[in-house]
Amino acid sequence: METLAIPLPANLPPDVCTEISKRACYCDTAILKSRYHQDSNCLEIDLQGSGASGDVAAKLENLIGKMQVERLAVIPKILRERSRESGQFFAEAYKELAERGDVWASGQGTVGRSGAFMRLMNCLDGALERLAAREFQAISQSYNSLVPSDWLRRSGYFGSFPHSVTFAVHLKEDFDAIERFGQRHRHGENPVFEGVNEIASPEYCLSPAVCYHTYGALMGQNVPAGTIAAFTAHGRCFRYESKNLAGLDRLWEFSMREIVWLGARDEVLAAREKAINAMWQLVDLLDLSARIETACDPFFASDFPSLRFFQLANDLKYELKVDTAPDQSVACASFNYHERFFGTRFEIGAGDGQPAHTGCAAFGLERLLYACICQHGFKHAMELMENAAGRM
Repeated sequence: METLAIPLPANLPPDVCTEISKRACYCDTAILKSRYHQDSNCLEIDLQGSGASGDVAAKLENLIGKMQVERLAVIPKILRERSRESGQFFAEAYKELAERGDVWASGQGTVGRSGAFMRLMNCLDGALERLAAREFQAISQSYNSLVPSDWLRRSGYFGSFPHSVTFAVHLKEDFDAIERFGQRHRHGENPVFEGVNEIASPEYCLSPAVCYHTYGALMGQNVPAGTIAAFTAHGRCFRYESKNLAGLDRLWEFSMREIVWLGARDEVLAAREKAINAMWQLVDLLDLSARIETACDPFFASDFPSLRFFQLANDLKYELKVDTAPDQSVACASFNYHERFFGTRFEIGAGDGQPAHTGCAAFGLERLLYACICQHGFKHAMELMENAAGRM
């Protein structure tokens, strides 16, 4: 193994350096792991084998150059913050869950769920669904894991998040090609393709978020003037994160509960604020060290500086960050305002002849429950979560 140290520009905000570290794993298959060291302001890259460091370094320098934010620098701001009296953390939280049989790894970034962990996830999800119905009169929906590729195209997903997409593909309808594929794998070999032309153009992807289904289902419709439409759904979501996939805090396939609002600007923003207040009450009930801060979506590279600036400067995205260790945290929920973007892209009207404003709140169920266990230990976290879910 070879280790590569890449200095970062001195003027980059720490959150940008962290994002660069996450994107580094996508630069080359030889990269095993990427770490950002704030004290030395550099990336430390572990490489498989040797002799590839020159090519990898050039790709990393290109990535850094595209993600620099020199003229558009803005620092995330904290809106709310709380700390527990006890600063104790349980470093073996995942190991304990695995030993109990409540979670088990089934592959890269994928886990099985069982026992008390699964029961508490369902309990938390049910509490959030009730919250959506009580506070927003949200209509409960059930969506597929498959999302039409056209809906992600309309959303600009392929341009902004190409690194995260998980395509759902199948073989082309061609008798000879299908027959050859079957023969190649008759003895249980790993899948091998003759070439990309053997695969049909993907009509579907595995859904990266629940809200795209809501917009797609409402395409071409109108929200009555002076009202706000609200929907809620639970779904499995898929975001590929390369070598960053690890444990329960960064999964390829994870569980999400979303609440989506459509209507006039002020009503959508008021609903988002109401959701933030409700979530902060849950944070208090769970006695978590956490904060809500402005944030940006994980844009890949070229668009990162300008879109990060736009989201942070306009308070379009807030995230609930919950600590999992003294120097680590994970985003467990987000509260988003999209202006008229999705209303325009999906031709959803607001009843006044203009595209609808939209917003959403998204909750990562595994992450929130796992972060609670990291802070309180398994037994006490279970008690707190059951109590909090019953009071929401």
